[in-house]
Amino acid sequence: MAMAAENFDPLERFAEIERLASKIYLRFSHLFLHQAEVRDFWWDMGMEEEQHASILLACREIIENYEDEKLDPSISREKADQLKEQLSSYLGKGTPSLDVEEAFKIALEIETSEIDAIYSKLLQLGGPKIAQTMQNLGVPASVQRQKLKAALRRFCSDAQLLAEAERL
Repeated sequence: MAMAAENFDPLERFAEIERLASKIYLRFSHLFLHQAEVRDFWWDMGMEEEQHASILLACREIIENYEDEKLDPSISREKADQLKEQLSSYLGKGTPSLDVEEAFKIALEIETSEIDAIYSKLLQLGGPKIAQTMQNLGVPASVQRQKLKAALRRFCSDAQLLAEAERL
């Protein structure tokens, strides 16, 4: 087991987490097949998460070639495992009766999780070249949050969800 801890790769693990988020959003798109705009919104969100996963893996490959900078080994495997477990629990639930507002509630939970804090730590602890590489290849989370906020305003009427969206 100690060997596994030494081989923890934060970028690879967070790419896996992004793919789990993608699967959730793509599942949502299938739940709303007969509501074209809602379906397309979730499809786009799923594709963006998949793109984030690919970006992280591309960064990993680029960063490997930096001789003077390495990712900080203190980035927590435990936090990654918690996030993976949280997302896996969403996938583990049966979702055929999920309504639009419940889907948005889950998306808000995902988008306000600690994933961004961990990415910020990856950027800070990696050094300037790593930070610049990840920023150059990545789509800012703020763009995705704005899309989610706009979709919530458009498709939801739940006052609590709308208030939570405003805090994004």
